[in-house]
Order: sequence, then structure tokens, then C-alpha cells
Amino acid sequence: MTESKGDGSERRQYPRVQADVFYREPRLAPRKQAIHDISLGGVQIHCDEELEKDQQLEMEFFLPNGEVLVAIAQVKWSGKLPEGSDSAYAAGLQFMHLNPEDAEELKKYLEDIQ
Repeated sequence: MTESKGDGSERRQYPRVQADVFYREPRLAPRKQAIHDISLGGVQIHCDEELEKDQQLEMEFFLPNGEVLVAIAQVKWSGKLPEGSDSAYAAGLQFMHLNPEDAEELKKYLEDIQ
């Protein structure tokens, strides 16, 4: 989640980090895809189809230690990536629901890599 300061800049509630985490949307994507960055509040993904703002998705996240986290995320923004990028689109997702055990596992992972 981001908060605007009113001057066009943003202040993130949770710092985002680049991590070796993969995601999959169970009903649409049979293969795991790399994420761009992740925080306790959300994630930026690259995908092959444009996602609609406010769309909610069930996502699975795969941590390097073998843990699989399940979250409900809402699309906050989506946009086309430049030609030659690894995917056609990028999207910013905010976690709407992440069970407490998964949130704690993600928090530990993020602390370990910072």
C-alpha cells in the first residue's frame, strides 16, 4: 500500500525488496513466474495479460525455503512493459488477505534477505 504525501511522491507502508520468490495464480497460470519485488503489503508481478484495476486474485507464492504462501490480492495498477521485456505487462498487487502464519513466514523471509 502506498500513501501520497500530496506532492506527487509516495511513501510506502512496507519497504519492497527484490527477492527470489515465484508466484502462480492457480486458476490461470500452471507455471511459476518470477516476481519483481515483494513486501508485507503487496507485490509487483510481470504477467502476459493485462489485469484490471481492483480485480481480486488468489495467488500462491513460493519462497526459496520451500514454503508456499496463499494470498488474496487486489490489483492496484497495471501497465504495458516496453518491447523486449520478460512479459507483456506489470501489475502492482496489494495483499487483501494473508493468513497470520503466512504473513509471519513472509516477514521472516524478508528480514533474512535485507
